[in-house]
Amino acid sequence: MFLHFGILLLLSHGLLGEVDVSEAVDGDTRIVGGQDAPPGTAKYQVSIRIHIGEKEGHTCGGSILNEEYVLTAAHCIHRKRADQLSIVVGSQEFNKGDQRYKIKKLVLHEKYYRRYLRNDIAIMQIEGKIKYNDMVQPIELLKEMAPIGKKCLLTGFGYTDYDKLTVPKYLQMLEFITISNDNCTEQLKRSPYPRYVPVDEGQLCVQRPKNKGACKGDSGGPLVIQDDKNKTLQIGVSKIK
Repeated sequence: MFLHFGILLLLSHGLLGEVDVSEAVDGDTRIVGGQDAPPGTAKYQVSIRIHIGEKEGHTCGGSILNEEYVLTAAHCIHRKRADQLSIVVGSQEFNKGDQRYKIKKLVLHEKYYRRYLRNDIAIMQIEGKIKYNDMVQPIELLKEMAPIGKKCLLTGFGYTDYDKLTVPKYLQMLEFITISNDNCTEQLKRSPYPRYVPVDEGQLCVQRPKNKGACKGDSGGPLVIQDDKNKTLQIGVSKIK
């Protein structure tokens, strides 16, 4: 599982540019082997929905930055129009949504490079403002690189198996361990994805448990840790390979 970090670039350098997106693309990856997240586990969780005709489907995850903006992966919204998308927040049950919002603007990192997973990060501006309550809250971003060997948590509504493509009824969660970029680079060299080498300072890799991981629909979702004061902080935006 490979996750794009990119948050420090977003916060400190402002390297985001506007994008005019016009075509739908295939969705991305989801959590396999996880467990139902207890109520209130991820109040910042966003389900990004795509609308094609009369049909609506979950395509990616995201996180609430503030009342107007959602953080996700650039590949999740690349070549899509704002009017093709909406978000659902405030529910840990897939078919229910406490709050739904249309999208006003899509903004991709200006140096996003899909083939090599570079700068795979984006912002969605919603129409109106997200209403905070007991189940809807923003997530704070870690303002430094995540420590190596740290437990982290990924949540999402992605498929819960690789073969049957089963959509979960409830939000899923799974723990991972952060690993060094050098370790990640060596593993990628021996993997089917050598083009992602080298892993740069704007990226973060995590090790998944055996026979578990993410699957279609979890991309763009928040990877979080608990700091020394037990505060939840987002350290990455997922891109699964």
